Amino acid sequence: MADLYVGKKFNAADKSLGDPFMLDSGDLTTHGIVIGMTGSGKTGFSIGIIEELLKSRVPVIVIDPKGDMGNLALAFDRLAPDQFEPWVDKDEATREGKTTAEMAEAASQLWTKGLHDWGIEAADVAAYTKGHRIRMYTPGATAGIPLNLIDSLEAPGVDFESNEEELRDEIDSVVTALLGLVKIEADQVSSREYILLFSLIENAWRQGQSLDLPALIGQVANPPIDKVGALPMEAFFPQKDRNGLMFALNNLVASPPFEVWRQGEPIDIEKWVRTPDGLPQLSIIYTAHLEDDQRLFVTSLVLNKLKTWMRKQPGTSELRLLFYMDEIFGYFPPSANPPTKKPLLTLLKQARAYGVGVLLSTQNPVDIDYKGLANMGFWAIGRLQTEQDQNRVKQGIEAALADAAHDVPFEQLIASVQKRVFLVHDIHRRAPELVNSRFVMSYLRGPITRDEIRRLGEDVAGAALQKAASAPADASAAPAAPPPPVPTAAPPLPAPLKAKYFNLRGGTMAEPYVIVRAAVRYKSGEEMQKTMGFRLTPEMAAGEFTEQDPLDLDIDRLTDAPPPGLSYGDLPGFVAATGGAKTIERTLKDRLDDRLAATLLYDPQTKLFSLPGEDSAAFALRVGTSSGVSTRREALDTKIAKLERDIATRSQEIKGRKFEKWMSVLSAILANLNVFTGKSKRVKTTGMGGVLTKNRMENTAESRKESLEAQLQQLRDQRAALDAPDIARFETRTVKPAKTDVSIVRYELTWVY
Repeated sequence: MADLYVGKKFNAADKSLGDPFMLDSGDLTTHGIVIGMTGSGKTGFSIGIIEELLKSRVPVIVIDPKGDMGNLALAFDRLAPDQFEPWVDKDEATREGKTTAEMAEAASQLWTKGLHDWGIEAADVAAYTKGHRIRMYTPGATAGIPLNLIDSLEAPGVDFESNEEELRDEIDSVVTALLGLVKIEADQVSSREYILLFSLIENAWRQGQSLDLPALIGQVANPPIDKVGALPMEAFFPQKDRNGLMFALNNLVASPPFEVWRQGEPIDIEKWVRTPDGLPQLSIIYTAHLEDDQRLFVTSLVLNKLKTWMRKQPGTSELRLLFYMDEIFGYFPPSANPPTKKPLLTLLKQARAYGVGVLLSTQNPVDIDYKGLANMGFWAIGRLQTEQDQNRVKQGIEAALADAAHDVPFEQLIASVQKRVFLVHDIHRRAPELVNSRFVMSYLRGPITRDEIRRLGEDVAGAALQKAASAPADASAAPAAPPPPVPTAAPPLPAPLKAKYFNLRGGTMAEPYVIVRAAVRYKSGEEMQKTMGFRLTPEMAAGEFTEQDPLDLDIDRLTDAPPPGLSYGDLPGFVAATGGAKTIERTLKDRLDDRLAATLLYDPQTKLFSLPGEDSAAFALRVGTSSGVSTRREALDTKIAKLERDIATRSQEIKGRKFEKWMSVLSAILANLNVFTGKSKRVKTTGMGGVLTKNRMENTAESRKESLEAQLQQLRDQRAALDAPDIARFETRTVKPAKTDVSIVRYELTWVY
């Protein structure tokens, strides 16, 4: 049954909306992918699907590496301004010269009208919020519900022999992640550390025994197994060598920053799916605050636990659970093998039989293993950055168009895609459709920070509710503790970084930014420089700061000294750590090319691209004066001159042929003069053959001249087109430079105030 109100059909010709586009929840058991560049609306599209699933009582588990999916906790049952106000952007209000109350009023009106236009009222939102529960998990932090990930190695509770393959996959992810946290390479063949830990955990689970990290450390010191493979333990991994592994793991137990990793709940998929009273649950695992290797650790554990839970379920053709991941980049690559890749591929191949669907999101389809794409039956394609991205999805879509005898080519369909409009391909449908995603019930206010999660309340984040603001004042209550002081000195930076300062708003609170000037060469062939500023937030992980839309800041206006009275925000951990400068530089080199995608004009005749910001008139002028065009112009001039000479020669030849023909006619007349005077009745044919021959030669010469004149006109038209290109032939293309075409000229860590 088509029960998910995803959006409305989109008519590309007049940009109008048609009938509602309804999706059958069961279609998602064949898994799906949502693709689109930044600003395409893919987060809103995905949130709309999740809202519809929860309305249909289908539970959802979300991995949230960017923080956007926390917006699902911001569906307000009354759509009232006071519900929006705690979540509006105070900085945006300041920039626009408004109060937060005014911003909240505007947001309330926008959401009320936007939902009404799509047939959704406040009563519908209220019913939606009452029909499910949301839980926010924050591994490695206590902002939400913490997860005990490195202390509990609980036995899976199923027969090991019957489930050997999936349980070994789970052990693999645990061991790989543990060794990653202590910076030991986890090679399955050559790493003694990997083989030993794997053997110890497998031995315990086969006997139905659970472990924790201290117990595992003890077994490393005194293994309960005598042999590994064909070798005695002391021959395979002597005691003195095992001490290094033992101390490395012990550091995880003893290290204060890792204490939180040993707190909270274990990963329990059964509890994540439904509440005790049977309501569907949305479980969001928030990883935006973690380092890249920590995110891989958490995600691989969740995926393998999900796979083990799935195998315990009876088969069904209905959708029992959806697993969604917002931004799959780095977790499911075509070539590398992170610990998340194998369980993801297994889910895509096998989960359908158990009613488990997988929905992934990415900016670039090239980020995903092709075997994964082949196992996805639902594709929602938004605006794409490059031709390479379009070509990656083109083959699958064109196959669907051919099967449906669809008369609209892929290029025309993808050209109709715009913000919030997606080309939807569902293998359960006859043909692809253009769909405008519906207005979502959740307030899309941007990424939720770790500190903001605490404000979601006890039901969502597990923290004590802040009731002081709404409860009557109690005279006997102790005065509230003052907020922690804001630093009035810039935090120290690791060498060789030196703080710079930039006056953007003239405020007194400075926020850290990475300001970078990059030289970039697009397909136009000319190099240009661009300056961008990326804001840094305390919960941000390395590699994440380039994912935001940058500010246009002039790096030449930076100063070395701050104004008096300036206060400072906190730096993210990866910047303050030793090697922070190298981390920033590595991130810029790896990911800056994604932020430099540009929309350029393309001339299919000369194969030239415009410069960024160049309008069609300026581009046409440059096309007409380019070196390649000048070369073609000279070649055409040479051909035109040669044809003009050939035509002049043919004209002279035709004159000669005409003269010869008339001389032949005169000869024939003279030969038959007696016939005309009556002296003879016999007509002589002398000279008649010559007349016919001369006439045929004249016609041939004229035909050749006409052919040459037609060629000449074509060349003159081409010559004129080179002098004044027709701007109507220009195409618009989104072009992303190659990494090798981007070089960093300069970057600075800057306090912007």
